[in-house]
Amino acid sequence: MVTRRHAGRRHEASEWVAVTIACAAMAKVSAASSLPVLVAVGVVLFAFWPALLGGGSFVPGDVVIEHSAPFDSYKSEGFFVESSPGESINIHSHWAPLAEDVRSGEVGWWNPDLAGGQPTMKGGLPVFNLGYLAVPGWFAPGLVAAIRSLAAIGLTYGFVRSLGLSPQSALVGGVAYAFCGFMVSWMNWPHSSVAAMFPGLMWAVERLIRDPKLWRAVPIGAVVAAMVWSNFPQVTVYGLLAALVYFGFRLPTELRLRDRDKLHHLKSVLVSGLLAVLLSVLFTAPHLIGFSQYLDWADTSYRGWSSFGSPAGVEYLLTAVAPAIWGHGSFGPRWFGESGWNEPHAYVGFSVFLLALLGLVTGTHHLDKRCRSAVIGISAISGLGLLIAYIGGPLTEPLRQVAGDLFGDMARAKVLWNLGIAVGAAFGVERLVGGTWSASSTSLKRGALVAALLGVVLAVAYLPFGAVWFDAVTDEGVLRQVLAVSIVPALSAIAVAVLVLARIRGWLTTSAVGWALVAIVGYEMLSFMMPVHTVTERDRQLTATPAHKTARELLDAGQRLSGEGWTFFPSTNALFDIDDARGQLLKSPGYNALLRAGAPDSLTVGKGRATPTWPYLPFDTDIASPVWDAMAVGVWAQFPNSQPPGSVIEPPVAVVGSDPAGELLTASLSSPRGGLRAVLVEVVANTAAEIDVQINAAGKQSHEHRLLTPEDSGIQSFAFLGEDIPAATPVEIRLTSPSAPGLLLVAVEESGELAAGMVAGDDEFSLVRTGDVLLIERPNAAFVRLADAALVEAEPQRAAEAVASRKVGERSVVVDTDLGLPATPSVDAELEVVSVSRDRDRVETVVRTDRDAVVVISVSDYPGWSATVDGQGAEIVTADAAFMAVAVPEGKHLVTLTFRPQHLRVSLLLAALGIALAVGLLAVAGIRRISAAILSGSEAR
Repeated sequence: MVTRRHAGRRHEASEWVAVTIACAAMAKVSAASSLPVLVAVGVVLFAFWPALLGGGSFVPGDVVIEHSAPFDSYKSEGFFVESSPGESINIHSHWAPLAEDVRSGEVGWWNPDLAGGQPTMKGGLPVFNLGYLAVPGWFAPGLVAAIRSLAAIGLTYGFVRSLGLSPQSALVGGVAYAFCGFMVSWMNWPHSSVAAMFPGLMWAVERLIRDPKLWRAVPIGAVVAAMVWSNFPQVTVYGLLAALVYFGFRLPTELRLRDRDKLHHLKSVLVSGLLAVLLSVLFTAPHLIGFSQYLDWADTSYRGWSSFGSPAGVEYLLTAVAPAIWGHGSFGPRWFGESGWNEPHAYVGFSVFLLALLGLVTGTHHLDKRCRSAVIGISAISGLGLLIAYIGGPLTEPLRQVAGDLFGDMARAKVLWNLGIAVGAAFGVERLVGGTWSASSTSLKRGALVAALLGVVLAVAYLPFGAVWFDAVTDEGVLRQVLAVSIVPALSAIAVAVLVLARIRGWLTTSAVGWALVAIVGYEMLSFMMPVHTVTERDRQLTATPAHKTARELLDAGQRLSGEGWTFFPSTNALFDIDDARGQLLKSPGYNALLRAGAPDSLTVGKGRATPTWPYLPFDTDIASPVWDAMAVGVWAQFPNSQPPGSVIEPPVAVVGSDPAGELLTASLSSPRGGLRAVLVEVVANTAAEIDVQINAAGKQSHEHRLLTPEDSGIQSFAFLGEDIPAATPVEIRLTSPSAPGLLLVAVEESGELAAGMVAGDDEFSLVRTGDVLLIERPNAAFVRLADAALVEAEPQRAAEAVASRKVGERSVVVDTDLGLPATPSVDAELEVVSVSRDRDRVETVVRTDRDAVVVISVSDYPGWSATVDGQGAEIVTADAAFMAVAVPEGKHLVTLTFRPQHLRVSLLLAALGIALAVGLLAVAGIRRISAAILSGSEAR
């Protein structure tokens, strides 16, 4: 008895080490069971070889890459970005530039890259993204995705193995989950970083339920912390919900297995569970405090903006086995659906689905009660995912309140469905290979028959949806294409059916069946995963263009870029170290109010192409608005065919249209006062056609080749860098077309001369670049400015409207607090910004004024900024709806702004306390086990 007791203690010691190191446990298996590890690594390497071995990685690109200036002018031949199912760079895309800052030693608490700045850690600290710190930005995304997938396989493997299943079964479950629809469609997003941890949480909960030692709270707390720090709260809520459901089904069974110590076991589980909750809170305190403050500051009022809510609809469950069936995504033609493919699709793999049917349906008859309750718990998790994401019901509404309902977000509960089916498939494999189950062919045949009958019932139930699908796909004429990309899932399902038959007939050994199923599932899941996400060679990635260099040279310290449409799209500018006033991120209510005051529909869904975090400034946006001065927009970008600002000299009335394919069209003009910015020509295109325009003036020449479509018919603007040309300078225009005759007409005068107008450079702006993108310098924008007048308005929208109504160049400011300044600026005030210096967490400016004034700094007024004037503390007020201002008296003063997150000491102290508690628990447990081992050795002697 003594030997058996101490042998059990030694077993507990080795188990404690294995659980503590989580993913690394797979590397410590014996040589006999190392094959699953090699297979898992091989599958991931094969899946990501273009990124890891082919010299490329996930493209840091935008959904608009195909038509955004200036990037579209510098794409290599044959450049193509597979942007489906969603943009590969988004509001969580700051890791590449952030990692560069860390490597260069320029790290700080504040990130000034976009739209007035934001806290550096607003995006959390996903554990997988630490890879950005170790490798170059072009390589990091692919490496991170590969490590995340390997972790998902490893943690699922560990969880399934902890239930006593075979290595092949665990490997099938791991591969099925790592490459399921949720993990693949959100591969470049924090969703997958959170979801990859789910099996690890289930594994840790399973071990706690079986052996409730206090130290077992540490793995749970660590996994939950990793999920929370990965910063997608909604998916984290689903993971915690899954763990709670599993706990609810497993604990009663575990208690029933114990005769005398039920109460003691229950107490131990509850105490350890509460300790795990405490550790989770302590580990995540800095992020929970900081992120909640960020959400309180940000404008999240848009979260109910879409009528496309949850659930997605049961018809989308057809995508569980055929990802292209609704034609949304990287498979087949895009022909159906109201939302992005990454929201409603339910892909689990046809082969995986059949195995899960076998495993989950027959799992209730498992000989091991623990496995039986685990199967029931997994089935409940999968069913919960179906209910929330696709079916709806009473449970959906309260969960919507917890997790949010933006743009079909409730469909993200499909992660529960994906996890349940993947683990269910592991039980299906186990049913076929024997293992902990009875391997008799009779019981297997009975189980397979029940699963097959259920499959038939489901198929019959979905016949109405199939009929709707068939009618729709036939009407669209894409039946053949959709069926073609469903061949692999269909063949995989047939292969599984054949293996089930072979196993029942005894034609194959259990080992052969197990590894064959690993191969089938791996093949199907890789055939789904590999075409989806953007993997490309390095020479096809987005890189900074000469226009970026020009913009950086024009922008003074702290000034920003902005522009119409998707010119210099904000996310890419974050990568190229250019602050963009549009910034794709959550902004304050005041900042969004400023955007609406400058362009009313800039954030309106359904007009233009905007979203609440993705501003889109229309082509008719007034670039002279004082709003852009308040935002410190020093450079404005426009598409190359846009009309630059300035007085318009309309083309003369045309009497006829002439075909430039048949003759050279010319015009002779005189440059206007203020110089020449553009030539205007009226064109009517009957179909796609090309046009060449050459402009000559004062020894300068420009040539532009443009492709026109019928939608482009109307006035065409051809920019010219001629602002320095004296008035009345001759301007010669030559227009031809290399297209076939009869495709387009150009307006001409009665004399036969080209009817051409002009845009004069007679305002305060300067056109500084043409060609791939138009860059216009705005002289009145300043990062730091002085004002001797202030209008008091605390409500953000009214404050923004007051900013928009300000006179251009007026030295006044809108503040939320009365500073005792007059409402009207003085014409003789002497106000001077002597110097400005800034780094990530600090802004210093020296100002000189002959009267009381206010210093306005165009940095977002975020909690945590503090100010001093000549070393003495000063109050910060909100200026121009979104930024910061500090009052100064007459004289010369040094004004300093410093950022430090609020509650930083408290949050770091709480995290340190959690770490100390975890280390203490592990140390005490380790000392006890070492003591037990020593005692066991001495007693044995």
